[in-house]
Amino acid sequence: MSLINNVTGGKPTPCARCQHFDTVLIVRAEHLCRDCFTKYVGTKVLKRLEANKIRGGFKEAQKTVLLPVSFGASSVTLLHILDQQLQDRAQQGRHCGYNLHVLFIDQSTVLDEVDVRDAMELLSQRYPAHKYTTISLEDCFDYGIEFEGLSNSGEDRLQHIISSMPSATSKVDFIDIARRRLIIAFAKKSGNDSILFGDSTTRIAEKTLSETAKGRGVALPWLTADGFIEGIHCIFPMRDLLRKEITAYASMISPPLTPLISGESPKVSASSKDTTIDGLMSQYFESVEQNYPSIVANVVRTSGRLNPLAMLEGCRSCSICGDGVSTISWGGEQQDSVISSQPANRDGQKPALALCYGCARTALRPQD
Repeated sequence: MSLINNVTGGKPTPCARCQHFDTVLIVRAEHLCRDCFTKYVGTKVLKRLEANKIRGGFKEAQKTVLLPVSFGASSVTLLHILDQQLQDRAQQGRHCGYNLHVLFIDQSTVLDEVDVRDAMELLSQRYPAHKYTTISLEDCFDYGIEFEGLSNSGEDRLQHIISSMPSATSKVDFIDIARRRLIIAFAKKSGNDSILFGDSTTRIAEKTLSETAKGRGVALPWLTADGFIEGIHCIFPMRDLLRKEITAYASMISPPLTPLISGESPKVSASSKDTTIDGLMSQYFESVEQNYPSIVANVVRTSGRLNPLAMLEGCRSCSICGDGVSTISWGGEQQDSVISSQPANRDGQKPALALCYGCARTALRPQD
């Protein structure tokens, strides 16, 4: 049985919650009507915000919250729910609690992506009450982000770094690192108090296994769970919703969000040379979510039990991704060889680079 089934044929079944309307969807074995389902999705998000104290009272200072959008179903749906909440509070005369700043990072210079300039215009027209900013991934250097140990010289520094990566997985891995670091740097420079990531349960499950396979398992608490990164509160309000639920919600509300959604499901390349770990994990969970949604939820619950506090004491930041580097020597000669292969400085001494295991293995190759 799929996660969400359209109920057709036979005698209509009343909604399990309101008992007034006919069932249109079966969500996690519960029959729901259209209104109860949309309320179910919105409640999941707002409860997560309340748990992280993203709310508003007259005695609380208004916060500025950054929402990065990729024009996938999750980020666009999150924007819709937040906009609806702010509108409801304004109509009730209540303190809104926060201002929303929407950020889009253009990656077209390094990835073959669909032009979303028209989609950005449609998004700002439908939700005009918020601030919108578009920046390029190449702007990461303008925000003071450096990737030590990698060649940062030349006009096309980002393209040069990506082209020097040894595999397709390494290239995608580095682009994800650059995008995440740019979002955090932009939030700090713009004075945002929090960042709301639109990762669904399915996306977090994909990230959990793919980052572990790439050697970044130790960084999962920072990549998949609510918490502080470089002084910025990072929150995942959609982490309790599966991708199928979000997609159904986006097509069900009036007017639907589908014209604003341009993201497509990742496709695994037919060539093994271009196949990435991220693509394989996306394909795997896309099929698992249909018949075994509990597996997806269990992966996320397991990763949520990881505690980052034990890693914070006495650890250094990775020179590439910025995550914590374990003080325990579990990389052995492999990690040592990567570090020692860096060119000497003017004094003839090797630079003291701190590399996490993931960057040492997948995102960094000794430079000539």
